[in-house]
Amino acid sequence: MANLIIWRHAEAEDHSVGCLDTDRKLTKKGQKDAEKMAKWLNVHLPSNTKVLCSPAKRCLETAIFLQQLNNHELNVADFLSADSTVENIANNVINDDSAKTLLIVGHQPNLGLLIAKLLGMNENSCVVKKCTVWWLKQRHSNGAMQTYLFTVQHPAL
Repeated sequence: MANLIIWRHAEAEDHSVGCLDTDRKLTKKGQKDAEKMAKWLNVHLPSNTKVLCSPAKRCLETAIFLQQLNNHELNVADFLSADSTVENIANNVINDDSAKTLLIVGHQPNLGLLIAKLLGMNENSCVVKKCTVWWLKQRHSNGAMQTYLFTVQHPAL
């Protein structure tokens, strides 16, 4: 991968009795924030970006704002579900295709754990705030693959 863009879902309704966690919808604030981040992403995403999304409603609602702007195909990926593991996510997103740009929409803590793993940080040192985008890039240098932080964007900025 040349680019791995990690987008945490926007603010969702609180979990309530009788409601499945996967069915929680975005709040009005969450919708506004997702729309802001989608507009930023739409301006900056490479044209070859593949979008993968957790099957949770709040993630799908977050990603749909981007899909509405540029018709990127939105692919649901079970390995991004809230009950997945960081190892499962890493195995599905890390590859040797240096031309590939991948945008994933998912959940904390797995997204923070994935970022920490890729950047060589302590596993508990990275928290991804709601609706924030972390953009990681990879490059070959002296025969080794290096991953570095390109940018972090939050809807309030």
